[in-house]
Amino acid sequence: MLMLVDYSDDKELLEVLKCGKISAFEYIYTTYYDSLLNYADRLLNDLETARDVVQQMYYKIWEGREVLNISLSVKAYLFKSVYHACLNTLAHKKNIQKYEREQLADLYFSNVIQSPEAEMELWQADVAKALDEAIALLPEKCREVFVLSKVEGLKNREIAEKLNISEKTVERHMTIALSKLREELDWLLQIILFFSVSHWG
Repeated sequence: MLMLVDYSDDKELLEVLKCGKISAFEYIYTTYYDSLLNYADRLLNDLETARDVVQQMYYKIWEGREVLNISLSVKAYLFKSVYHACLNTLAHKKNIQKYEREQLADLYFSNVIQSPEAEMELWQADVAKALDEAIALLPEKCREVFVLSKVEGLKNREIAEKLNISEKTVERHMTIALSKLREELDWLLQIILFFSVSHWG
């Protein structure tokens, strides 16, 4: 029976993985494989294709281990990688699933931002960091309007007065901001739904 080395500290895990230590790769493979396969299967509804996606993701990680740049936790990085790989697979098959983006955005902003304790406790740091990174990528004015609206809770009229712009301009900036954030955070929204379904299933 394989005895895994405990690499519960992500920093140590990444350091030894980059050095090519096989025990580090065995750890991330054994620890997360089943969950990643289940997640990919839910997205693709095809177990064999899901298995190929996950195996290919692990292969790319090992091949590119020396230049791995992971800002989130290793766990979040793996799920994010599988999510994007699944989307690429669906696109290749000309069968892209149309997610209810507005509904997912409402779930994210109401449940995760306002009450993250109600969601996956192990993911809280990743949720916060992913959101910060996504907001930082917004155009300056869109970012300013978004923060005033979603973080500080100002109404469009109040934002317009504060920034000396029209309410229509505020609405336009919010539309752009939400569209870009949904593109950046779809992977996280799908993970939240996955774990919610897994919890209640």
